[in-house]
Amino acid sequence: MSTSRQTELQGTHVLVVDDDQISRQLLRSALEFAGATVTATNAIDALRVTLIADVIVCDLTSAELAGPQFLDHLQKLHVRAGRQATIMAVVPAGTRSARVRAAGFDSYLMRPVGANGLRAAVWMAR
Repeated sequence: MSTSRQTELQGTHVLVVDDDQISRQLLRSALEFAGATVTATNAIDALRVTLIADVIVCDLTSAELAGPQFLDHLQKLHVRAGRQATIMAVVPAGTRSARVRAAGFDSYLMRPVGANGLRAAVWMAR
């Protein structure tokens, strides 16, 4: 990446979906540091703001709305609105990539997610 960290994601809107407030804040901080505009919320509230996102980072183990169920809702909303966003799952360590692909996510990040890995994944996805 040839731009500085503070601007590498400038102009990219990322929706972070996680039911854990501390995890949301950590992901938000890492992405905002790279210049992204970030909306961080739980799964239920995320369905209200999904259409403004370029990239969606979703905790696959959300207690409020199961990851694959949330993905199904997102895809239906995007199809109706004629929009496309890259949807990444954050999965617990040890989750097989085939399970994530089968669930329909575009890519996945293994927990714990490091700030540099998160920024790089979002930069590649936008």
